[in-house]
Amino acid sequence: MEIIDKDTWDRLEAFKMFSDLEYPFYSVTMPIDVTNVKKYSKDNQLSFYYLLVWLCTKAVNAVAQFRLRMIEGEIVRLDALQPSFTDIHKGDEQFYIVTLPWESSAASFCKKAADRSRDQKHFLESEETDDLIYFTCAPWFDFTSLTNEHKSDKNDFIPRIAWGKYYEDKGRLWVHMSFEVNHRMIDGVHIALLKAAIDRETAQLVSSPSGGQ
Repeated sequence: MEIIDKDTWDRLEAFKMFSDLEYPFYSVTMPIDVTNVKKYSKDNQLSFYYLLVWLCTKAVNAVAQFRLRMIEGEIVRLDALQPSFTDIHKGDEQFYIVTLPWESSAASFCKKAADRSRDQKHFLESEETDDLIYFTCAPWFDFTSLTNEHKSDKNDFIPRIAWGKYYEDKGRLWVHMSFEVNHRMIDGVHIALLKAAIDRETAQLVSSPSGGQ
């Protein structure tokens, strides 16, 4: 964990301005090409959902701005973030939240995610910590916008990423992916960097048999 020196932090003025807002959160939804993710999941018999969580977690960690948090009054940059995602048992209607460490092997992560999800008995079985990314999916329908629930806490800097049912367009598969962030830390340029990282990791799924490790 790195403590940011506020006296030399180039974002301090923007941080202070957005800190005065009652609700500093905003969201952006955009189409993401997941053709390679679907192909890789099918070729390697992996869950498309878990694989996309794995890939997006890797991409988020590659953009340093997304790892900024405020802890005990200090601005810090965490070393890494971990995925926390909604899931649902087949035949059920009530979802639950699964949290587990990210790891470099996509296959190993997907297997451990499936095992953790299958064995989970309660809605939430882990603590909510600052080093998380919240993921959710609505596989029953496509959407072009999304809002998330929030506590009245402007110090909530956990990014929320969601997508709906994938759809086909001109021979490619896409999802509309929503990114909800805190403007005190994240600007549009950082979401653009994240989109580029997701596209890069998606391309590497095909170029590397190990899943872009």
